[in-house]
Amino acid sequence: MQSGLCTVWVLTGLAVCTSNARAQDFLPMQIAPWSKDTRNVARVTRARAEWQGGAQQGQPNDPARAAAARKTNDLTPLTPQDYEPLLADLLARDETLARMMGHSASALSATEESYAGRVADPLVQFGYDLFENFAVPATQAHDAQVDGEASPAPQAALPAGAVQDNFVLSAGDRLNITFRGQRRDQGIYTITTDGLLILDDLPPVSAAGRTIGQLREALAASADSLYNTDIYVSLESVRQVNILVVGNVRKPGRQTLTVFHTALDALMQAGGIDKNGSLRQIKLVRDGRTTMVDLYGLLIHGSSGMDLALRDGDRLIVPPLGPTIAVAGGVKRPGIYEILPSLKGMKHTPEKSSEFLSMQEALDMAGGLVSPGNNRFMKLGLHRNGQETVETITDPFTPALNDGSILMVARADDKRAGLVELVGHTRQPGLHPLSSSKTLAALLSDRSMFGADIYPLIGAIERWDDERMARIFLDFPPILVAQGQYDQELKDGDIVHLFSRSQMMALQKQKFNPASIEPAAGSVDETDMDPEDTVTGDPALSAFLAERTISVRGAVRDSGVWPVATGTTLDSVLAVAGGLSLEANTSNIEVTRTHDASIPDTESSIPFRTAVNMNDTDPKTVAINPGDTVRVKQKFRKAEGQSVTIIGEVNNPGKYDLVPGDTLRDLFARAGGITDQAYPDGAIFSRESERKAEEERFRAAAREMERALATAMHKEKDAPDMTQIAMVQDLAAELRNVEAVGRITVEADPTVLEVQPELDILLEPGDRIYVPRRPLTVRVEGEVLSPAALQFRNGKNPRDYIAEAGGPSHFADQDRAFVLYPDGSAQPLFISAWNHKASMIPPGSTIVVPRDPKPFDFIESARDISQILSNLAVTGIFLDDIMDDDD
Repeated sequence: MQSGLCTVWVLTGLAVCTSNARAQDFLPMQIAPWSKDTRNVARVTRARAEWQGGAQQGQPNDPARAAAARKTNDLTPLTPQDYEPLLADLLARDETLARMMGHSASALSATEESYAGRVADPLVQFGYDLFENFAVPATQAHDAQVDGEASPAPQAALPAGAVQDNFVLSAGDRLNITFRGQRRDQGIYTITTDGLLILDDLPPVSAAGRTIGQLREALAASADSLYNTDIYVSLESVRQVNILVVGNVRKPGRQTLTVFHTALDALMQAGGIDKNGSLRQIKLVRDGRTTMVDLYGLLIHGSSGMDLALRDGDRLIVPPLGPTIAVAGGVKRPGIYEILPSLKGMKHTPEKSSEFLSMQEALDMAGGLVSPGNNRFMKLGLHRNGQETVETITDPFTPALNDGSILMVARADDKRAGLVELVGHTRQPGLHPLSSSKTLAALLSDRSMFGADIYPLIGAIERWDDERMARIFLDFPPILVAQGQYDQELKDGDIVHLFSRSQMMALQKQKFNPASIEPAAGSVDETDMDPEDTVTGDPALSAFLAERTISVRGAVRDSGVWPVATGTTLDSVLAVAGGLSLEANTSNIEVTRTHDASIPDTESSIPFRTAVNMNDTDPKTVAINPGDTVRVKQKFRKAEGQSVTIIGEVNNPGKYDLVPGDTLRDLFARAGGITDQAYPDGAIFSRESERKAEEERFRAAAREMERALATAMHKEKDAPDMTQIAMVQDLAAELRNVEAVGRITVEADPTVLEVQPELDILLEPGDRIYVPRRPLTVRVEGEVLSPAALQFRNGKNPRDYIAEAGGPSHFADQDRAFVLYPDGSAQPLFISAWNHKASMIPPGSTIVVPRDPKPFDFIESARDISQILSNLAVTGIFLDDIMDDDD
């Protein structure tokens, strides 16, 4: 896309704007995303060569040739594979475009590449980034020639406000001179080539070579002859100067500036110094004399004395880069620095081609050390034969670094001294001076240092053992430290760990997996806590805790496994375990010990058990050590608080508490017996354990059906169609979501249970009993057109009831129809036309017509489908009545 300013190229999702002149190189081609013609690259290359050949013959703007080049009838659009070389060509041609895209035509200079092969860290030449924003692309001159316009020069800043009195005038300067008083006029006067300023009614005044202040004084003296007249002088315009800039700059040549500009402005006008040019040996030639300009004085020390003002005819010469050294590692400004060459004399040798710098001078040049700690300084030098040598520098003031040397600064880890660190579940984490925290009691002098969820039974001191060169952990009981009953000396570098109860709970949940302890949440404000809990990610510390655990069992509120420190007492252990429960027997608490603490470690010991009577023995005097087991016995067995539910035709339906030994007959008696309308033969007894087992069977059947379906779908022959697959998936989903009844067939007539107590059943928590009203209907469920409850009549057979329910549906399996009697027992029915047999259907019964399993014949378990479908039909019959808990 072309416009009056630039041409936009869209390459691989990137919009690139280039000047119209630069776009001419790429006119003979099109860019399209889906072309597959591999000949396009050659055609584009040939067309571009022809176009450039015509331009070299002096026909860059030939309209006919341009039109011919733009024809695309014989050029195939570019493929995506052509974008990369095309974009690379654009970047190589246009340096500005390369910088815009984050690329560089030459990523490293030759000097940087030389040092890059010797050090791991990338180093760049110091000072050249000063000219990055003033770099002039190499193609700018070419663009200006093609467009027929002058290249716009970067404008150096002119001074704002009035010109200072020390400005030196020269021939050609224009002055604005104003008279006030008896004479009132104003005019612009130019200093003549003779250096004179000629004013009306005043004698000529010598101006060239004077400052504005001196000229103002001279004019005031000349104006004494004019009565009551003041003269005001200001600079109307500054003269331009022509400066020749040659050498290693990006745009050498003559530069037009003003007298206000300096040598640095001229270098920026020339596009800046490239990395092959010197920053320290720039020559300013004026009137046959040479002045050396060293930009390091400005870049490193901020001195402007080397940035000299320019005069007309000055020449700036930028010689090639001189000798260099590199400073890498732990310095504030690592890089490659230029040093000055040595003066060549009669005794000059190649080893003395440059000045020698001391280590301190090199560090000053690199901004100093990052850390003033224990650093190592090494010199990497080059021998005449190209072999690199390495030596350690110990004297910072001995000149040792010359051309090609590298000063490596290796930072050493800082070592803290005279400190201890408190981490974990504390409100004051961090470093504490050892001078005021020589012991645990001094460090943990106030209970407010503990977090709200502090675990009081164990803390850990992490200490470095210099003799063994390894970490060691020492345990301590924080609660005894807080009570002033325990203390331990701290050493330099110790880390004191405090834990939370949440962490100890995590130990129990993870079964003491040392690598998987979660950090403690606690109730301490997160801003006051250590940002990373010290247990997480430290298997050694977690294993240390796991080794020091005890077991607390029995009549406590929070039994489990708890880490303890040596010397922990029984009362603290019981408090962490939630305290004694109501049924706890304080007169008989068993403490099983793995060993006797009084026996030395060198002698063997066997576990033994002791009984503690808290009525006679103070639990604060009973020590509990790691590995012990505490068991609190019960005085009585607490009621479980479990119940059973009876609903339906009983005098007092509802929930009843259950005690061991309760039977169904007892429940009827507590419920006031059954009503006159009760139908005990149709009672439904649902048990929780049986319900869960039934639901698990349904889910197992669903999994089996899904596996069989997956197997059938991979068969080459007789594979199921989409309808069959959908039916199996629906049935499996129904099996997963079905709510089972868990019915058990029992004798529910209280008069029968009174006579035959052996038929009575023990009740379990969660049992539900539903006693229905004496029915006068027969239900028809399953695959019939209109499932319903139909009136009971003597003499009606099963086919009559099914007919009244609309008859079998399309999916009915009449051969497997059955009757479900009120007591829960079942019997098959023979209702098909070729296998008919009349059966007596009592009131309260349910006739079930299951679904035909034939659509599921394609799976291997199809023989079980009939039973599954029948069970599903039975499950939903009385479910609503059972769940109607209207107490």
